[in-house]
Amino acid sequence: LYLSGGAAATATGVGVWAALLREESEKGILVPPSTTLGTASTTTTTTTTTTAPTPPQNPVVVIVQMDGGNDGLNTLVPLDGLYHTARPTIGLPDSNLISLAGRTDFGLHPALAPLSDFWDKDMLRIVAGSGIPEQGRSHFAATDAWHSGQTDKEETGWIGRWLDATEGPTPNPLRGIALGGGAPILNGKTSISTVINSPSNFRLATPPGTDSESIVLAFLNTASPLASDPALAAAQSAIPNSLDAIGVFDSAKSGVDPDPYAEESFTTLLETAAELINMNLDTRVIVVSIPGFDTHSDQLGRHQNLLEDFVTGVSNFWNRVESNGHADRVLLMSTSEFGRRVAENGSSGTDHGAASVQFLIGSGKGLYGDFDLRNLVNGDLPITVDTRSTYATALDWLGGPTDEILGDSYSRLF
Repeated sequence: LYLSGGAAATATGVGVWAALLREESEKGILVPPSTTLGTASTTTTTTTTTTAPTPPQNPVVVIVQMDGGNDGLNTLVPLDGLYHTARPTIGLPDSNLISLAGRTDFGLHPALAPLSDFWDKDMLRIVAGSGIPEQGRSHFAATDAWHSGQTDKEETGWIGRWLDATEGPTPNPLRGIALGGGAPILNGKTSISTVINSPSNFRLATPPGTDSESIVLAFLNTASPLASDPALAAAQSAIPNSLDAIGVFDSAKSGVDPDPYAEESFTTLLETAAELINMNLDTRVIVVSIPGFDTHSDQLGRHQNLLEDFVTGVSNFWNRVESNGHADRVLLMSTSEFGRRVAENGSSGTDHGAASVQFLIGSGKGLYGDFDLRNLVNGDLPITVDTRSTYATALDWLGGPTDEILGDSYSRLF
C-alpha cells in the first residue's frame, strides 16, 4: 500500500478514498576485462580510492530519478576521439569539461562543476555503463525494470519489498516517501508509503470553510461498525495515517523558502526532503523525481538546464543535511531508466539507448564500469555494471536483507 496525496492505494495505485482525499491538480560490479554481462563485453575494472564505510545508525537513502532517460555520454564525457566522431554537433569540447582529480579518461559536463567538490572530499562514486540487461528501450519496460529491479513482470518495487521486509508491528507511512511522483518504486504488498505528486496540494479536499479533520473523524466514527468491509477497513486505517503525513509534511515545508517561479521545483522538493531528514523521523527512503531527460531534439541547451537543476538541488540538499549534522546518515543515488544512443540524431538530440551513468553521493570515492565506445551493442553503449549492484549497495546501507529483496546476489560498490 502507499498513500498517494493522502489517499490509501494498492500497489497498482487504485485509490479507495479518492473522493475525499485527493490532490488537486549479472551481477558483478567489479568487472574484469574478460567478463561478459548480458550481451555487453566489459573492458575495464573498477577504480576506487576509499575503503568501505560502516553503515550509520538510522540510515537514509535518497533516490533522485532523472526521468526520461539521461544522456550519460554527455554527463560523464569520455576523452576519446570516437565520442566526437559520433556527435559532431552535440559533442562537448574537451576544453569545456570539468576534470576530476586523478582521472584522465573522463570529464564532467560543465554544468556539473559542483560535483567535483564532492569528488575532492571523497564523497562521490560514479558508475559508468549502468543498466539492467534486457531492459529494452521502451520507457515503460525500462522504468518497470528499474523500479522493480526485475525484467519480468513484477508489481512491487525494490524499495517497496524492502519496506515490506523491515516493517514493524505498527505501519509507518513516513518510512518511504516520494516527492513529485515516483510511486512505483515504493509499491509493496503490506507496507504503507507516502507519495506526494503535488506538494502544494497535499491536503484534505473538503468544502471551503469546513474543518476537514472533523469531517474525516466523523466519517471514521460513523463507519466503524462497517469495518469488516475490506475496502472500508483499508480506508479507515489509511485516513489517520494521511492526517499524520499531512501534518509532518506541513512542518517540513515550513522550513523551506519556495521558489517563487516554481513552487514545486526540483530544488524545492530536495530541500523539503532535507527538512524531513532533519526532523529525525523514522524516514528511511525518500524518492524525488526530476523530469525532462527525454532529449530527442535540441539537446544541448535542454540538457544543460536539466543538469544545472540537478546539481543545484543536490548541493542545496547536502548543505541542509550537513549543517544539521545528518549528512553521515545519508546516501544519495541518481537513477535513470536508460541512456541515449551513442550517435546523435538528425534533430540535434539523441534517441533511446541502453547504458547510462549513476552518481552516489555521501560515502567514499570511486569510478566503476566504463563507457566502451569500441564495442558497441547495436549502436548502444554496452552495460558494464548491472544497476542492481547499486541497489544492493543501497540496501546494505539500509541494513538489508539485500539478496532476499533483489532475488539474487549482486556485487556491491562498497
